[in-house]
Amino acid sequence: MDSEIMSVRLKKGTRARLKQLGINTSEETRNYLEKLAWEMEVKNTLDKLESIVREHSSPSPAGFAVKSIQEDRNENH
Repeated sequence: MDSEIMSVRLKKGTRARLKQLGINTSEETRNYLEKLAWEMEVKNTLDKLESIVREHSSPSPAGFAVKSIQEDRNENH
């Protein structure tokens, strides 16, 4: 697996407190950042998709929903 090194500065004592609590800071930081990157990619993709849908769609004409529901009800009876 290819990897990159990243350095993080914390307030004094934070790392010691996390270690005392049994938290693997390297693993937790890695997991958090990988999840954050994935979530941001998904958000960007959804934003692009929403933009495409808005660009290529238009609102239904006034009264369309009422007319459509009435037609559906009449066909089922």
